[in-house]
Amino acid sequence: MADWSSYPMNADVCWPADEKIIGVLGLGPVATADFYTRLVSRSMEKDWLHPRVLIDSNTKIPSRGRHLALGEADPAPYIASGIAELASRGADFVVIPCNTAHVFYDRFAKDASIPVPNIIDITTLSAVKRAARHPMILCNGPTRDFRLYENAFARYGIEAEQFPDQALILEGIEAVKQNLELDRIVASIHNALDSFPMIDSVILGCTEISVLLNHKLPNAIRMIDSNQELADFCLDYAFGEPADKRIRMSA
Repeated sequence: MADWSSYPMNADVCWPADEKIIGVLGLGPVATADFYTRLVSRSMEKDWLHPRVLIDSNTKIPSRGRHLALGEADPAPYIASGIAELASRGADFVVIPCNTAHVFYDRFAKDASIPVPNIIDITTLSAVKRAARHPMILCNGPTRDFRLYENAFARYGIEAEQFPDQALILEGIEAVKQNLELDRIVASIHNALDSFPMIDSVILGCTEISVLLNHKLPNAIRMIDSNQELADFCLDYAFGEPADKRIRMSA
């Protein structure tokens, strides 16, 4: 727990003794920047009312996708090391705004000295609480191949469906990473979603997709954005809200 005794506290400026320091291990710079923007988007009157955040935007951690597809360097030990470093700097818990990284969750979280909340569980639980009964998942290849969201929804007796045009989703993710034009891709995703009238919720299961769609969906489809859900969870947890027992905090 953070020691606030060295901070200039007085009657007007103070920090609760149990307020937690948020650690963020960022693997993709665009997704990390988007996550932090969402984290500070809640209106607070003074800068010091926001929680302290330690961000390690570590783009040198080996590619999750390339490891799974090509057998290149295993990212799990590097992620575990990043968590440990943030803990040593004072973080009370660490989140990773990258859905794909959670393919390795059982390996990098099990020996962590501090909680590591799971973005998949957080997003799925929020969707269930918001009455998602026919969700469609938009995510990248590994998250899709390992059925991270399908398995999470299955624990609630809900069958999640994958977006059918995976090539379009991957094109959109790369366009975000490379800062390319997005309008055509977004329009194509909207047109495809219109073909599924039974879908009541769309799960943005990749943090680049959060940037791609930017809270814009056709008709009355509910958007469940994993980056936003993780940010909301961080603020609640940092300010003392207990974590739901259904959210894994370590393996």
